[in-house]
Amino acid sequence: MSAGYDTSCTTLSQEGRIYQIEYANKAVENSSTVLGIIFNDGVVLISEKIKQSRAIVSGSNPSIYSVAPHIGIAICGLLPDGRNIVSRAKLEASSYLKTYGIPISGQILAERLSIYVHAHTCHWGARPFGCCVFISSYDTDKKYHLYMLENTGNFFEYYACANGKGRQIVKATIEKDNFEIRNNVIQDGLKKVLKIIIKSYEGEKDTEYDVGIISTGSSNKHTVIENNIISSEVEKLKEELKKEKMDVEK
Repeated sequence: MSAGYDTSCTTLSQEGRIYQIEYANKAVENSSTVLGIIFNDGVVLISEKIKQSRAIVSGSNPSIYSVAPHIGIAICGLLPDGRNIVSRAKLEASSYLKTYGIPISGQILAERLSIYVHAHTCHWGARPFGCCVFISSYDTDKKYHLYMLENTGNFFEYYACANGKGRQIVKATIEKDNFEIRNNVIQDGLKKVLKIIIKSYEGEKDTEYDVGIISTGSSNKHTVIENNIISSEVEKLKEELKKEKMDVEK
């Protein structure tokens, strides 16, 4: 029982826990799966979106955004909360460019956003964000970077990371074949990770996927792939998975 300790993010329980942050973490863990991975020639963000109704137009309510030409952000958790962070990220990116005359790096953006997100866990008039965000970037060091910013304000750099309902299956599969998958180029590796994230979904409702790519093929600019292209590719992969399952059962 929380016994009133969950009314504010500034109130610690007798065990030293902050229930507001734990509730926010649950919102992320129970959300659709999001995956980020670095390949040989770029970095990819993939977000699963569950369609609550067949009347919803495909491609609406995006979960992946371009913050700057070389930086992309994917939202895992509550999308309205995530869009608040995206707006802040765009403000930080434009302010940095205006002040210093050079584009902001992924690490500096992650650091600034982490301060902003953490501030929402320190003041009684605010609440923790019910989302985490994935930040992909191509920086002046000529390397691709991937960061995951948690709703506590912590952020870490990864070669590959996932969150949401299917995170355990996705993480276990990618970590098992870590180097094999990462050593692929995006054209080959994207199909493999799409298969993994499709397998992780066990629900009955229709799903679609947002994909954001930074690669040599896109001049190292962040590009969100058109929904109809991804949808047709996903349908092909689903057919392949069905055939593979039938072959195993035989």
